[in-house]
Amino acid sequence: MTMIDGKVCNAATNTSSTSRCFICGATSKDFNDLSKNNVVKCPEALEFGISNLHAKIRLFESVLHLAYKLPVKKYRERRTPEEKLLEEQRKGEIQERFRTETGLLIDMPKHNFGNTNDGNTSRRFFDDTELTAEITFGLY
Repeated sequence: MTMIDGKVCNAATNTSSTSRCFICGATSKDFNDLSKNNVVKCPEALEFGISNLHAKIRLFESVLHLAYKLPVKKYRERRTPEEKLLEEQRKGEIQERFRTETGLLIDMPKHNFGNTNDGNTSRRFFDDTELTAEITFGLY
């Protein structure tokens, strides 16, 4: 078996939504609910493993989204309009610093592609951990 990405795993396991785990069928909301027992619903899917590249990109995006939410300290459902604005401002500051200090375009829409968060961007993000930490969390 060669390394495959999440879209191929979804197709191979008949997972209808890309926001669901192809192994247990859970969504991010289910993962955040610790009272739910997310069990393996498709044991054959374990053969696919977890793509290192996919995991690195998702970790990269998780770090970014945590950094955006630092001033607000709330998840999306409970934010006021002022808090949403504060989060967007923080996102803009982080994007601008990455663009000017490293040349990276972070979390930007890419025509016919999704966004700029790809394997190369995540690799460069994690290559200079001190600068990354200073940009994302240095102000807090």
